[in-house]
Amino acid sequence: MANFKIIQDQPDQARIKIYGSTNTAIQTDTFGGVVITSTGLSISAPTGGLLITSSGDGLLITSSGLQVISRLATTDVSFNVTGISTTTGLATTSYNVLDLNDFTFAILNASVTAANAATVALQISPDDVNWITDVTAVTLNQGDITTLVPGVFLKYARVYYAAVNAASAVDLSFWFQGQG
Repeated sequence: MANFKIIQDQPDQARIKIYGSTNTAIQTDTFGGVVITSTGLSISAPTGGLLITSSGDGLLITSSGLQVISRLATTDVSFNVTGISTTTGLATTSYNVLDLNDFTFAILNASVTAANAATVALQISPDDVNWITDVTAVTLNQGDITTLVPGVFLKYARVYYAAVNAASAVDLSFWFQGQG
């Protein structure tokens, strides 16, 4: 270009640089997208689309048509049932698991007597009325712990439990944990 010596000899000098309040040029990634960094937040625009991440327990947004994924949707419930002597079975409170991607029940036989055993099984339901046993019953001896994870997905889940021997008084500890 005639009369534009700077562009001819040093084309890099013709770039426009944008400065923030700290008199530092705004960063760009290798694709030319703007990179914004602040405490715990990083935003960049890679070739595949928008990607926003947080270094803490915050929100992760990713895009290939803008899909939003939250890492904060968690469930953590624990409770104890003591003195179980029925062999016909009882059920825990049912939980609506529709908004959870993954969930697990953990059960501990917290009985102090070695002869106190219990059986536990995961049940699922589409309507909180009609229940299907999803996981085969597991026998828990005193001190045993197990996890129950669904093989299929329906809206509601609960644990069905019973004492192995009517003469026992089984103590069970339950944990229900899920992530959306």
